[in-house]
Amino acid sequence: MPTIIALDVSLSMQRTIPGRSEENAITYHQLALKGISQLLEYLSVSKLEYVALLTYSSNCELKVDFTRDYDQIKQVVKKVEAVDKLCLMTLMKNVGSIFTSNWGAQSQCQVIAFTDCGLGFGSTSIKTFLQNYTGKEHEPEYAWVKTIKPVKWNFICLGVHADNYFTRAVGVYQQLLDLTEIKGHLYMPKAPKDLESSDASITETLKNPLAGHKSELGRTAMFEMIEKLCETNYKPYEVLLKCGGYFRLECQVILWPPPLPYQPPENDKATPISLAPKLEICGYLSLSDIGSPSSLSRHLIIPKIEREKPSRRSSDKSGSASKISTDKSPKLDVNNVNYEYEKLEQDIRDFYNKDVKDSEDAMGQATEDGDKSSANATPLNEMQKESMCALLHGALKVENLAALVLLNPENSWYGFLYSYADSKKKSNLMLNILPPGSNVIPWLGDLQMLGFAEDVLPGETASFPVKADKRSYSQSCVVWINRVSLQSDVQKVLRHAKKMPEKTQHFYKELNRIRRAALSIGFIELLEAMATLFDKEAINLTALNANPECMVQLKHASLELRKPANRDLKVSIVPVPVQTVNPTAQGVPPGVPPAANFAFN
Repeated sequence: MPTIIALDVSLSMQRTIPGRSEENAITYHQLALKGISQLLEYLSVSKLEYVALLTYSSNCELKVDFTRDYDQIKQVVKKVEAVDKLCLMTLMKNVGSIFTSNWGAQSQCQVIAFTDCGLGFGSTSIKTFLQNYTGKEHEPEYAWVKTIKPVKWNFICLGVHADNYFTRAVGVYQQLLDLTEIKGHLYMPKAPKDLESSDASITETLKNPLAGHKSELGRTAMFEMIEKLCETNYKPYEVLLKCGGYFRLECQVILWPPPLPYQPPENDKATPISLAPKLEICGYLSLSDIGSPSSLSRHLIIPKIEREKPSRRSSDKSGSASKISTDKSPKLDVNNVNYEYEKLEQDIRDFYNKDVKDSEDAMGQATEDGDKSSANATPLNEMQKESMCALLHGALKVENLAALVLLNPENSWYGFLYSYADSKKKSNLMLNILPPGSNVIPWLGDLQMLGFAEDVLPGETASFPVKADKRSYSQSCVVWINRVSLQSDVQKVLRHAKKMPEKTQHFYKELNRIRRAALSIGFIELLEAMATLFDKEAINLTALNANPECMVQLKHASLELRKPANRDLKVSIVPVPVQTVNPTAQGVPPGVPPAANFAFN
């Protein structure tokens, strides 16, 4: 999921961590940089996460936009310098707008903040915010809190438990998460075992930080917090993907991003539904039959690869490995349930490898004795082994099919696998998760009742899929599934505006069509955006000496879009009447072109 790394660059981060000797002295800022580097090293194993770097103090600054180039973030974070006092509210307000503009309001996002848990000062402190926020949750002043509720906040708290200010600040941070109902977690270093000793020893440690060379907050404590963070938020979601009854057609796969448990919207107290540990493929459908049903989320299917540990090069092991490799075929267990299948596989493999073995024997006789050892078969690595995912992906891509998958048998939860191409040369195996239930695709009917075409009884006609007499997309409706559709509609209105007065009626027809569509879905912001766009276009057309009626109609449309009375679907915006003015009647000598020959009635 998209991640923002937020680094506290307030002056308090430049303090030296107490309890360390002068030779091992390190600041909170330097320790935070080591933690960020460790986090990026963990994410660089797969390089699937989009990460951005943000620094905050009294102001926020986006240092690196969302990218998978982690080396760029490592280089930029080394050049970050301290600024001024801390203001956590500034960070929270900016995070909501950054995530919404890049990923929308429905995406799973999270923030990892490295801070010493400063509370701020004066009116911008966290305590002041909590006092003002209590009882005023629904006021427009705090509307930004709703935008960050889908975001998960992870605070890497840098401090020692012997510091009373730090322990109180951690409590205030937890109070902030509880009061605003924001999802979050505070990661702290482990408390030392002798913390409950006498207060005199704690006071002495704070007064004389050079008394020892070790501290409870150091590189080890930071790495432990990062490891716990990664295990909680970035642990791969592993399931078993099974295809049919053949025991070989199953493999462990990883779903990315990890799917969240489904919470029924009509019942908040119901137990969330999770995916089963084993996903079973029920059958195959044409992509044209499935169409574009409503879905909860999409996930990338990645085969799980077991990384082999390096083996020791001992003579005994090499000798045993050579003996195993020179065996013609492994011995099969007769008592095994899958003995017949394994024997059939072995016979087929031996048949196709017969010619290859004969050619290798002929080449071995012609070579020297020293080269004979290199002719032994080497064990295959994970990338060269057979993969059910590669077989399934290739079949779905070639046949243009989708595989119907049972995600949870108890709740009749389904999804479908298909090949998705994000470019001309690269395609991936994707899982589209449908809402729970067997009747979630209306034109397919109950998914549990699907069968084969050859099972139709004589005299019956296969009505699959259910086809409507009049398709909904054949109507003159507005569909804004992506940005391109909305952009093309707005550009069409602007093209008509530049051709007025000939295209005046077309201009207002398209304008009212977009306005009614925006009002139907509550997209009020589009009306203000179009009004602002018309004002700018009127200024540009004036500079280009365009027809004056263009400016008149654009200004009129801008004013009408901003009127609250025109937010009724029954009301339509009509063009303003314009008539030609006689230049001679205005005292302009004949032959002199007027500045504007149009006026209102």
